[in-house]
Amino acid sequence: MRQLVIIAVHVLISAVFAAISGLAAHKILMNSLSTARAEMLQSYIRVRADREQTLFDEARTLTEAAEAAFLRRLSRIEGEEIVDEFDALFPPFGDGTRRSHPDLFDGRALPGADYVFGIGSYLGDGEQMTIEERRRYMAGFHVVRVFGEAHLGEFSSLYYFTPDRRVVIFAPEREDRLAFYRYEAPADFNLQADEDPRLFSPETNPESLMQCTRLSRFVYTDGGERSATACRKPIRVDGELMGAFGTSIDMTEHLASSMEAPPAGGVNLVFDRDGNVIARGQTVQQARAFGIDPVEIMGLLRDDPRPRGVVGTPRSEFLVAFSRIAGPDWYFVSVSHLAEIKATATRWGWRLFFFIFVVSVVITSLRGLLRRTEMVRAFLEPPVAAPTTRRYTAAPARPDSGEEAPGPNGTKSVIDRPGPQDDA
Repeated sequence: MRQLVIIAVHVLISAVFAAISGLAAHKILMNSLSTARAEMLQSYIRVRADREQTLFDEARTLTEAAEAAFLRRLSRIEGEEIVDEFDALFPPFGDGTRRSHPDLFDGRALPGADYVFGIGSYLGDGEQMTIEERRRYMAGFHVVRVFGEAHLGEFSSLYYFTPDRRVVIFAPEREDRLAFYRYEAPADFNLQADEDPRLFSPETNPESLMQCTRLSRFVYTDGGERSATACRKPIRVDGELMGAFGTSIDMTEHLASSMEAPPAGGVNLVFDRDGNVIARGQTVQQARAFGIDPVEIMGLLRDDPRPRGVVGTPRSEFLVAFSRIAGPDWYFVSVSHLAEIKATATRWGWRLFFFIFVVSVVITSLRGLLRRTEMVRAFLEPPVAAPTTRRYTAAPARPDSGEEAPGPNGTKSVIDRPGPQDDA
């Protein structure tokens, strides 16, 4: 019975020691792998987000350059000098509006060996435009045609518009040839979009920054669904609104390419500023099976003031790498599942547990067996030296010691010891 208790104690100690070692290894490995994954995501999101941001940075550069060119031209245009040219380019349409001359889209020579094409315009209440309003639209027209043509390979359109239902557009590759603005739009057509007040208001956009509209989806003539956004920058001079330059960006291929090459064990998503998922690398069913909760992810992003970074979900199921895209105020997000890391850490934790447990039990068993062997026990445990005893015996007296010596019958006799005077 005593031996069984000893064995049980040894096994329990081995199990406890192995469990502690396994748990420690699991935690250390989990932290190390999670840190490595977070660093990988940090590098990944930096490269991918810069690529996503580039398109809108280029749009910002274009609209800012257009604004500067507009102000230069406006300062040099005299109102009385452009009346005839304005009437020729934007004749009355007969319903109180002005539309662009058909040749402005098909192609038309301008004075000074210049050439214009791909232009369509709609000027609400155009017949009532003042000289100052005409000056602005002539400046906007020349900027749109020059800058639009120069950046045609990058942006499919460039336009100048004002909140009073007037717009001039350069978009030569439009399959509809801008027919709606040139011919079809009714005289009371309202150009203002729902987001125009947010763009033009000094309260919501005091610094006149470029802003992009929400993603719009539409079915194009090829039968496929397309998505686009419009990025516009207002122009103010001494607080007076002069209009805005904008460009429409087809985001269909761009968003599709954003979903490609997600991080290991993860998926890419794009959120708009309202928290809606506008692009995902998985279907909704796959995302649900994956365990992704867009509401939870967007809550984490809104609480994080950084422009980019990596955060973990409350239940430590995912690592979420994100980057804010300035302009449309979107979020490019890469979500990486930690299930693989957890499985790896758990597997190695159990392996270490069994290894240490088995080794500890084996060593304990061998130690017990060796102690039962006489030869090994004699080797391991050195013999204990026997206690020493002292024996006292009477020493025979020397002849010259002057001490009594035992006689033949056990009697003692005194032996004279010569003194100094005898030696003398």
